[in-house]
Amino acid sequence: MEQFLLDNAARHQMLVQRFKPPRQKTGSKSKTTPSNITVVTRVRPISSEEESSGQVVAVFPRSDSSGAVDLHELRRVVRGFPPLISSSFRPGKVFGADVQTKIIYDDVVHSLIPWAWDGNVGTLFAYGQTGSGKTFTVRGIEHLVAQSLFDGTLEGERNIYLAIFELAGNSAYDLLNARASFPVREDHLGTTQLVGIQEFQIGSTSELLALLDTANELRKSAPTVKNDGSSRSHAVCRIRFERPSQEPGRDGILYLIDLAGSEAARDVFSHSTERMKETREINMSLSVLKDCIRSMPGMDKGDGPAPSKAYIPFRQSTLTKVLKHLFDPSESRQCRTTVIACINPSFLDTGASKNTLRYAEMLCQSQPALK
Repeated sequence: MEQFLLDNAARHQMLVQRFKPPRQKTGSKSKTTPSNITVVTRVRPISSEEESSGQVVAVFPRSDSSGAVDLHELRRVVRGFPPLISSSFRPGKVFGADVQTKIIYDDVVHSLIPWAWDGNVGTLFAYGQTGSGKTFTVRGIEHLVAQSLFDGTLEGERNIYLAIFELAGNSAYDLLNARASFPVREDHLGTTQLVGIQEFQIGSTSELLALLDTANELRKSAPTVKNDGSSRSHAVCRIRFERPSQEPGRDGILYLIDLAGSEAARDVFSHSTERMKETREINMSLSVLKDCIRSMPGMDKGDGPAPSKAYIPFRQSTLTKVLKHLFDPSESRQCRTTVIACINPSFLDTGASKNTLRYAEMLCQSQPALK
């Protein structure tokens, strides 16, 4: 299939140029976006290596204000010329290939810092196919967060503590303690605890950046078909804001999460047994995350009667145990979340891009229920 697409790259481009987006339906009501979750999509630029190999762009954010994204793929047929099949998605706010990380940060991430500083929980996570730019995006955001924490704009005093860990399958490793393993458990109150993880008190941007660099060097990565340095784990940066002892209120927490990339079957065909096992574990944990979101109370499931109490399978994955605060109705913490769906624009990856765009749409539809 890949060679078929490369052989027909010129036809793909010609048909895309002729494409005219369908008119928007008038009178349709869009769901209002609540203040506790923001879903955005980032389409990365096509790389020079991809262009030199004959790949072309297949994912196009619309230039109007509709927030739609058009994806184009060629269909292989027995006779005649391959037709162009176009799909449209509404995956939240869309940032095109020319948008820098700083703009995304200022628009949808920066507000999480004062929110967590005041004793609440802020969460950012990026997801998408391997090689779609997740780690690049999260690393850029981490550096911007480090600058914002010490630029003098936050009111009051806090002790700032940092922990960075990775989740691989059902195992957790402390990236600031030589990848020492530790358990993730629930206490008697149902609160998720990272048992034995080391926290470091930080007092400057340079200290935070140095620890981020240390953790990044210890994160598990390996070459895959899609990426020479693919992250083979979910990386979680947790920043805790401790109030002075005389000040009432709970500690705030900011999570910055770089999810491991999902991969399709064709991407893992030539992988070793170890790589294939890792891929199954990654895809399983991402699937459980989807199931947890779909099971959230209040999510629109159609015209049928809703169950009185939905079952949320967060205990099936270490990732969803850590993210329990997002979708568990028994959680008392106030949460705000920013989700960045990262897209590879190449026409060789439309299958994975469609899955990511559908996931972003699902998150948008679940917004009234997400904490």
